[in-house]
Amino acid sequence: MKLSWQSSLTVSSHFLHGMLHFIRTRHGEDAAAQALASAAIPQSLLTQPDARLTRQQYVALYRTVAATLDDEMLGLWSRPIRTGTLKYLMLSLLDAPTVLVALNRFVRFWNLLLDDYRLQISTKSNLVRLALAERTPGTPVTPLGHELMMKLIHGIASWLLGREISLHRIEFSFARPRHAEDYAFLYPGEVHFNASMTSIFFAYQDCAELFKREKHELWAFLKRAPEDWTFSAFHPGSITAKTREYLEQNITLSATIQDLAQALHTSVRTLNRRFSEEGTHFQLVKDGLRRDIAVHRLTNSNTGVATLAFDLGFSDATGFCRAFKHWTGSSPTDYRKGTRQGE
Repeated sequence: MKLSWQSSLTVSSHFLHGMLHFIRTRHGEDAAAQALASAAIPQSLLTQPDARLTRQQYVALYRTVAATLDDEMLGLWSRPIRTGTLKYLMLSLLDAPTVLVALNRFVRFWNLLLDDYRLQISTKSNLVRLALAERTPGTPVTPLGHELMMKLIHGIASWLLGREISLHRIEFSFARPRHAEDYAFLYPGEVHFNASMTSIFFAYQDCAELFKREKHELWAFLKRAPEDWTFSAFHPGSITAKTREYLEQNITLSATIQDLAQALHTSVRTLNRRFSEEGTHFQLVKDGLRRDIAVHRLTNSNTGVATLAFDLGFSDATGFCRAFKHWTGSSPTDYRKGTRQGE
């Protein structure tokens, strides 16, 4: 089962706990357990701080939680965002002449709904900035709410243009989280933390572009939600993305950073500098890819552990099992058993 590095991406259990929080508090543990079961997520993942969700599990859990709460923002804001809100928001954007006009409508729409924050849009130095400003000083920050709002803005703007829009930068008003490595694939641009306001910055030239989208295209976008606006990010200039793409093609060879430098026609020193700029390093990216592929195959196939170890470039199953437990907190066999619960 060969996967592209993008389709094999997994995300931190931070998203699992964040999505379940309000189901638990409002409907109890039984409802949370039902949501997990509907998304084929084993209960055992709840006790593993380094567990990962596959793309399919994330999408299924989001849909179940949104339907259960009747809230397309999963209870993360003080006022529910009722089912159907995204549909009518998107319909209001279709006849906008440019992305910038659509973003202005997006801001006005959300400011009718949000009590916690006010969205602000501004243009300066050839950049368009959308920011979440507190309506009342000291408003508690829910990181997942901020993460999803920034993903929604970026995902909608990209869908309107029919191509991925690179971000100039994105700033979050909370400290760098434990799952920050996931941001390299969720937000295609520079990511900063501890900012005064959570903000996303686009190049003005992208926002000034004309677009043409039809209703039948919108129905497909909505049917797949939240997949397209959550997992669409691919920053072509990111060394992390280029590295995962190269390694995916050479995964059984246990490629080194020297091999990568040769393939990209650059030096190891330059690679290390670029990895540092993105807050990562070669081995972390390599381990992330191997972890994600392993999680997918343990969840979705019957591939033996020894075969999987070989396929991922390990010299033996023991080394793979040790690495997998370091990545996720459990052995490959236990992880697979957990994903098969309730089948």
